Amino acid sequence: MISKIVRISIAASVLMSAAYCADKYSKTPPFTLDKLTPTKVNGVNAYQPKNDYSLFVNYELGMHCVGFEMSYCCVIPPYNSIQSQAIQAGKDGKMPKLLSPEDNVKLYYHTRDNSYSEGNKMKYWSVPKDVDGDGHFDSPGDNVANYVWGHLFIYKDLEGTIPQGATEKDRLRIGHQIKVKIDAGPSGKPMSGGYLEYAGKEGGNVVMTDTLVPPVKNVKLVLTASHIWDALGLPLTAFNDSTRKGTIRSITEKDFQPFQYSEVTLHDASGKEITDKNGKGYQYFGTNPVDIPNCYACHSRNGKAAQMARDEGLKQGDAEYAYWKGYPDESEYMARLSEASINILSLHDAHHGTTFLADYQPEAPGNRLGKVGEVNCADCHGDNVSGNLEEPRPVATGYKAVKAKTLTEAIHGFHLGMVPMPDGAGRSQACQSCHPTHFQNPNMNDDTNPFRVTDRYGEGRFSKGDIRKSGGGCYVRRDAHSNPNAKPPFFLNAYGKWQLENVAMKDEHGKNAGELRGLYCTNCHTKVAQAFYEADDLTHDSKQEGKTLRNKSLQEIVKAVAGGDMKRFEAIADPKATGDNEVLKYYTDHKSATLVKNVGKDGNLDLKPWNHPTGGDVPYNAASAGNDWWLAASEPHCADCHAAPFVEQDTGGKYFPIDQPNKYSLYRYSKAHGSIACQTCHESTHGLYSTRFDGNERTVDVTTHEQALQYSPDGKYSGPVTCAACHTVNKSGVPVQLEGTEYANDYWAAVTLAHFMREGDQKLSVKELVEKYPYTASSKIVKESWK
Repeated sequence: MISKIVRISIAASVLMSAAYCADKYSKTPPFTLDKLTPTKVNGVNAYQPKNDYSLFVNYELGMHCVGFEMSYCCVIPPYNSIQSQAIQAGKDGKMPKLLSPEDNVKLYYHTRDNSYSEGNKMKYWSVPKDVDGDGHFDSPGDNVANYVWGHLFIYKDLEGTIPQGATEKDRLRIGHQIKVKIDAGPSGKPMSGGYLEYAGKEGGNVVMTDTLVPPVKNVKLVLTASHIWDALGLPLTAFNDSTRKGTIRSITEKDFQPFQYSEVTLHDASGKEITDKNGKGYQYFGTNPVDIPNCYACHSRNGKAAQMARDEGLKQGDAEYAYWKGYPDESEYMARLSEASINILSLHDAHHGTTFLADYQPEAPGNRLGKVGEVNCADCHGDNVSGNLEEPRPVATGYKAVKAKTLTEAIHGFHLGMVPMPDGAGRSQACQSCHPTHFQNPNMNDDTNPFRVTDRYGEGRFSKGDIRKSGGGCYVRRDAHSNPNAKPPFFLNAYGKWQLENVAMKDEHGKNAGELRGLYCTNCHTKVAQAFYEADDLTHDSKQEGKTLRNKSLQEIVKAVAGGDMKRFEAIADPKATGDNEVLKYYTDHKSATLVKNVGKDGNLDLKPWNHPTGGDVPYNAASAGNDWWLAASEPHCADCHAAPFVEQDTGGKYFPIDQPNKYSLYRYSKAHGSIACQTCHESTHGLYSTRFDGNERTVDVTTHEQALQYSPDGKYSGPVTCAACHTVNKSGVPVQLEGTEYANDYWAAVTLAHFMREGDQKLSVKELVEKYPYTASSKIVKESWK
């Protein structure tokens, strides 16, 4: 009987998937060409690209979730990059050109109205910490900004050079031998502005670290993907220069503007701005998202964690709040932020036997943790985000550091167990409650905002509703996958169609919502996504050739990832915080992916790629205290739900151990359409085009919407960047180079072709290109994956 029900359920999904195909589809683009200049190319009516040069600007993550007051603890260090690609447009039918320093150009960067951090926006360099381990805070450079990066090092340069004969004594540790300058990132780039560094075909900004395996040292981490201009790891805040008045004590939630405008300007090699015939320069902006998590809501005043501490006799949080309220300019928000930090540390001491508050000084105006100093969570909790693979962190000081759970598992596992916060459908409100929730419009950053996820004490406001209708900060009510105005084609595979039918189109009661409700965080970060990655052994990425589950039928997928049990499949594909709490189990039951194979004998290491035919599996957690979290092995991929070629790149393990050969890399490391970064045309994850726009006053992220319009061919379309941003196009929006082929009058097939193209394909002739990726194959994909 159960087997019959499963077959019926799968059959229903298959029928619905068939309904989501498009036997006939509109071949015209979803925009007009009203803002483009008409021209003729070889007798064909055409339109010039919008500008002579296009500069694309982004940060590699959709939101950097970070604090700005580091006096007490640091979960993740400040780190916002400005990344760019520059393209000389192909006017009059010429081919566009991806620019590098070889073209005698430079890219100047700055963030609009945000030129500094330390002082009344951030406490980081002014917070003392024993960097060199001498037991005192009086050595040059003894501060948190230097302390948090000490596990990373180079020997000579940021290209990964190890001079012959170099030993560990020759290492130049970040924050030790290489001090981090005030208001600059760990690579030295200043917030006040400067020139982006260019990463060539192998990538750039290469630092090194050690692993949990003593013989495996000097592991290279490539922080900037290939063909990208980058200002790495700037200590950005969500506060603008012009509006941040008074001391840091006076910050309120009305000061937050999390979607910052980072601007990039085209210069020649001498530093002179390049201009058009009217003397106008080429300057573009991109979103640089940064905001603080909402720890203060539960961990201060009437929040659950604050009440729990009082019930356990822990009073330090109350003392901290009272001390800061004695300052006349101290805002309620900042007093609660300080209270929350002390509350967290006091609970950690009480429940885990640490001594973070052993020298707490409740009346001290500074250095309130005494000789312990600021607590860096990554000293004990491994974290791949900051490149901290070794635990305990070898440069930790102030307390006894131990090897504890990975940072991700420790934070998510504990909180999802304590406060699962289900909404009306059972999905956890905790994701969007804990992660940043501020809107770009400061007037929306208080309790009058009807979309705010929790009240001021961390109580969920959507317990009987749909968390997807909330908004603010990281993802919800922002990203394309959370945008009810998103229109097909969605280019979905069988699993993506299941998510569309059973999640995105349903309300919190499981009924047809009458609109696109979209996906929630837990629909991407799933065990299904990790099972897809584990099964991959690809031989061609955009054609999705080789071994994979991603292009299989739903029935085959359910059999492979859930043993044919449809209910089990549904539980891990749309996990709930109720019942068995599969949201929690995503972290607590996590299985580490295979990193490499060891074919060595008698205890010796002889490491081979993960898919070597012989040898023993070496999992990520044997080498990294961060396990495989935030690396390609555990993160969601476009290829989970989207049909090939709308997938990431297999880089061949170019960025190993961040990615691996014969598997899809992370989105932010991927290229398509030649050497164009996926982020260049689609923006970064959690803020993908087209972002939701509800008018300037009520939109979470106005910046990304405005960013998309810079490249819009009609001034209204705000979806992924179109061909017309760089190419001369015909009336169908298709590059004129494709005239004379079947692609010429089919915009969506041409888009599919662009996604098929990988590095090197741009050098093919048009004839060779359409033979390699024929129109019939592209048109079939559009029909079958429309939605």
